[in-house]
Amino acid sequence: MPDLDALARQTTVLVGELARKGMALATGVAVLTLVIGGLSYLTGLAGLDGSAHSAWTVIGAAMLIAAVGAPLLARWRLARVRRHVTQLVGEVRTLISREPEAERVVIETVAHDERDEDVGDLRPVVYDTRQFNRLRVVSVGVADLRVLPGALRAVTTFPILLLVALLGVVVFGILGFFFLLAWLF
Repeated sequence: MPDLDALARQTTVLVGELARKGMALATGVAVLTLVIGGLSYLTGLAGLDGSAHSAWTVIGAAMLIAAVGAPLLARWRLARVRRHVTQLVGEVRTLISREPEAERVVIETVAHDERDEDVGDLRPVVYDTRQFNRLRVVSVGVADLRVLPGALRAVTTFPILLLVALLGVVVFGILGFFFLLAWLF
């Protein structure tokens, strides 16, 4: 039987490291999205007139808020994970002592991370988050955990929120090109 305290600490360290890397990545994606989306939005305002201008004012602003807001939401959630690291250790310990499935998932996750320790900095954050989805599913059934389900939700929804922002970058990039053509011609 593995030491539950050590296992809980290792898992919490892994989640904290993911949160740290994820916060940096989310900030960068938010800035990139704001620059590309903002420039495309302004180009659309300059290149359109009449009812198209009015529609773009509302639709473009909503799209920009959603595209920039998604990575900012991910960053905020991950910052909450980092603030509650000490509580997470106790909740992970509680979870793995009650649920045999959770203990197995935690062991597999921590063992997976130790195997890949030499390439840990090269591996994308999104790859690591998949390891926690099974643990999130197990933790939902335990009623007295307050911080752990939110922390696991933050880690597992991170890739989706970044995808929303990156799709926004692509859409704004394409629209910006067409708005620039409309503005110039």
